[in-house]
Amino acid sequence: MIALFDSGIGGLTVLAALWRRLPQGDYLYLSDQEHFPYGDRPAADVRRDVASFASLARREGAQALVLACNTASALALDAAERAFGGPVHGVIAPVARGVGAVRRVGVLATTNTCNTHAYRDAIAKPVFEVACPGLIALAESGGASSAEVATEARAPLAELRQANCDAVVLGCTHLPHFTAVLTELTSGWARLYDPGEMLATELARDLGTGDERGRVRCATTGDPAIFRNRLATELPELAAAAATCALRRDARGSLFVDEACGG
Repeated sequence: MIALFDSGIGGLTVLAALWRRLPQGDYLYLSDQEHFPYGDRPAADVRRDVASFASLARREGAQALVLACNTASALALDAAERAFGGPVHGVIAPVARGVGAVRRVGVLATTNTCNTHAYRDAIAKPVFEVACPGLIALAESGGASSAEVATEARAPLAELRQANCDAVVLGCTHLPHFTAVLTELTSGWARLYDPGEMLATELARDLGTGDERGRVRCATTGDPAIFRNRLATELPELAAAAATCALRRDARGSLFVDEACGG
């Protein structure tokens, strides 16, 4: 089983990418919607909570953990590795390995991810990082029109274009929900890179493929009904295969997956 963690619904784009390439796998998606957004939370809180979810993934029997969250990958990869005790995959390293022959790389991300300069440190090219919290909030809340997305995206993209970037990394897993609009806005001057898709391609190559569909479980610290509705709207094929339930805490405060998701 592969477990995935994100602060909200953004990491579903990574889950979908993996599910398309590795349909035979069992997946457990863990979402901390109660504390969304992670993009401006204190680093110590992010590290503590990511470690808590990594421990949960270990207790649930996951063989690998994907941090389907750029902020978690930037701030807490080492904390997750210690808590999980097995392979932990972030979404930043695959971009560094696969960004290709470009001159300048622009990154749209959370404030926390930008402040760590994780992409700048990982990519051996000039990197320009721009925070876009408003755009990320639109993705989490859902229901934004293409016009609203374009209005919110124009300013951060203009900064990257002014910096002569010819590549734009979607440095938050919420942003691929807006790929169509962002592709149109960057047409003619930059290529988009989706870290989740790049990670999924690497894992599929390493783990192989199969024919039979595995099991998909999604558990959230938020409202499972709202989560289920968003999944059905954004990724209906995946929603049809997934069980959705709540993440709860026991008397000691440890997280556990509600039995509605199955054991």
